Amino acid sequence: MKTLLVIEQDNTRDKILQHLAPRGFDFIHYRNPIKALDNIEEIEPDLVIFSAVDFPRHWKPFVTVQRSFYTKDESVFILLKGDHFPPEESTKASVLEVNGIVSDDLENPDTIVQMEDIFSRYNVIDDKRISRRYLNIVATDLEFIFTHPLSPALISGEITDISLGGLSFKPESPQITQDIREGTILSNCTLRLKDSFNTISVTVIRNNNILSLGFLSLEEDLKDDLMEFFHRIPERELEKVLHHGG
Repeated sequence: MKTLLVIEQDNTRDKILQHLAPRGFDFIHYRNPIKALDNIEEIEPDLVIFSAVDFPRHWKPFVTVQRSFYTKDESVFILLKGDHFPPEESTKASVLEVNGIVSDDLENPDTIVQMEDIFSRYNVIDDKRISRRYLNIVATDLEFIFTHPLSPALISGEITDISLGGLSFKPESPQITQDIREGTILSNCTLRLKDSFNTISVTVIRNNNILSLGFLSLEEDLKDDLMEFFHRIPERELEKVLHHGG
């Protein structure tokens, strides 16, 4: 999935990469919207994520040109907006065939869910390499541990989100993993799902305190167990609400 990012702020870009990189998305990043526009025909993006916060005057001509080459179904355009986005701008976005508008607050899980809904609506995640990510996983049910590739140190931490394509992992001591380079293969990792311990291998897609990891291969039994785990997430969330009295 070739994804064009037109974003100036590194923090916004990094949050998008953290969420999407483990799922097989390929990224081209521009801080200059004019240069991105000049190259859009050559890039042929499947998905454009454009920051109206960084470039409030450029998104309208950009999507106009994009739509001259590609329909809404052929090339998806997602606009990131700030706190002050006038209603008339939303109307213009609809007329210009923007696929969706979401907040640039990518720390908020609701924003990620909104983006996922856009992906689903326009079949962005139909590719077998790309599967929906699940956030706020119950820590007692899921655990990931691996050995540092350059030392015998055992690395533990927290899974922040996961899909059938990969996971994001926040190590307990990020300073220990700072020297792990992108592209490194981590073999013989342990993924615990409830009472089942599974040996897997992953590749490091991004390391920015939080590790974005892509699964190299998963046994079919583990895939089935993960899917069952994902399907029960709403049920578990309801149980938590009922247990805590709403």
